Amino acid sequence: MLRRLLRQLLGARATSGAELIARGRAERERGEFATSCASLEAAIEFDPGNAETLAELGLSYRALGRSDEARSAFERAVASDSDSPLALMYLGNFEHEAGHLDAAVDAYRASLAIDSHGAAVHYNLALTLLSRGEAAAAVDAFRLALAEVPDYADARSCLLAALNLSDRASPEETAAEHFEWGRRIADSLYREPVFANAAVPERRLRIGYVSADYFQHAASNFIHVFLARHDPQQCEVFCYVNAPISADLGDRYGHTWREIRELGDAQLAALIARDAIDVLVDLSGHSRSNRLLAFAHKAAPVQMTFLGYPNTTGMRAMDYRLTDTYADPPGASESRYRERLLRMPHSLWCYQAHADGVPEVGPLPAIRNGHVTFASMNNVVKLNPGLIGLWADLLHRVADARMILATIPPGSAQQRVLQLFSGRGVDVRRIEFRDRLRREEFLALHNEVDIALDSYPCNGGATTCETLWQGVPVVSLSGDAFASRAGLSLLSAAGLPQLAARSSAEFLDAAASLAQDRERLVQLRAGLRGTLRASALMDAAAFTRALEAQYRGAWREWCARRS
Repeated sequence: MLRRLLRQLLGARATSGAELIARGRAERERGEFATSCASLEAAIEFDPGNAETLAELGLSYRALGRSDEARSAFERAVASDSDSPLALMYLGNFEHEAGHLDAAVDAYRASLAIDSHGAAVHYNLALTLLSRGEAAAAVDAFRLALAEVPDYADARSCLLAALNLSDRASPEETAAEHFEWGRRIADSLYREPVFANAAVPERRLRIGYVSADYFQHAASNFIHVFLARHDPQQCEVFCYVNAPISADLGDRYGHTWREIRELGDAQLAALIARDAIDVLVDLSGHSRSNRLLAFAHKAAPVQMTFLGYPNTTGMRAMDYRLTDTYADPPGASESRYRERLLRMPHSLWCYQAHADGVPEVGPLPAIRNGHVTFASMNNVVKLNPGLIGLWADLLHRVADARMILATIPPGSAQQRVLQLFSGRGVDVRRIEFRDRLRREEFLALHNEVDIALDSYPCNGGATTCETLWQGVPVVSLSGDAFASRAGLSLLSAAGLPQLAARSSAEFLDAAASLAQDRERLVQLRAGLRGTLRASALMDAAAFTRALEAQYRGAWREWCARRS
């Protein structure tokens, strides 16, 4: 009754449905979602079958959290005007957010069948294909979006992430696209700066870290290793957080914490300059919620990137990239980076296990089951036909083995994987899927797995460390680019280089021989936590001192150029 009165009141004040649509759209943009819904519901009174009004109403319902009504509005919009590419795109967006990836792809493709020039539709289709584990197809869709709008910044940045995941992109092609992003998007923001920072080589440094991933993210376990151990005599640390932070964060570790998500790139760069940061460190690269364009303004005398992204930023303003000799052997990959490479003495990662909620390592599942169980614990976006073909060959080598694939969404993604296995002659009854695992379920899954298989060409990072910590050995295949050498870096630092293969044949030999050696598997499972604790991969104090030495060396070089 109240809603009807409100609609009548709004309608009485409006001269047309068009005015109500404009009003409802403006209210939604201001965050006034309830009144936006009322305005648009009133507009429906003028023209119940108007596809534009129904689509706008669906957006407002979605913003208000009224999912069922949002879906109904989008479906009614499509039914009212089956030739509306915009209504189909909105429906696709809704289905993607709801986790109905196949329905989203269908909606986007129907939209593109009407108008093949919709850059936003190509972009959204690419994101959905990526979520289904189809990186190569996502690359093609991102490129179609860029063909329509060459400076489409989000599409160009997401293309870079997809190239890292695709088994069809060479390291040189991927590097070239990163450089193109830098030239088109970032480099025009660069201005030769004048810094007032005192060029004193050995003074206490002001270090700034920029990330959205300090909390509730896979990277957080790596980040807090060094945040908790910086020497306050050598470093004053500022953490710029591109995400909400709790009010009780205070001066955790004695650092300064600043929430930056509401600041524009130029504003953030200005804040960093006011804080007189000497060494500014990006922890995200081109991953989600990055602030690379603040770095593009050259916010600090020394700028470097590491940890959160497996490639170059591609931008002029980033001075250095931290890596190691395993991920980037000297002389092998420098041409693929715009940054100068600085190498850590062991791995560029240092792992810190979760303190709470981590179950103890259980007995070897193969003893209970009578067969070995392989598993892929990495995200579906890192899987591809070539990798699945390699796993199929392994299942032929170990004829009684089973395989569990985590994170693969139901529907066509799982069907596609099963078709790839069956196409290589593998009985699909040997394959089991686990989808949408909560953290405790993911950890518990390790008590069903004997051997984990790393992804390729984009290896795992935090997942590899957590899997090893749960007593499950990880067999990794190494390539010739950073993304495909992360496993080698982690396993070498963990004291397990024998688990990192240099070729497909070596990978098959390593995984098959391990599967056939139950005694070795038992010993590994029982001893992996002790091995990790004693390794460079978990030597947090040594890692932090080495990291500070890299900052100091880069700072000395800057001071030397100023003299």
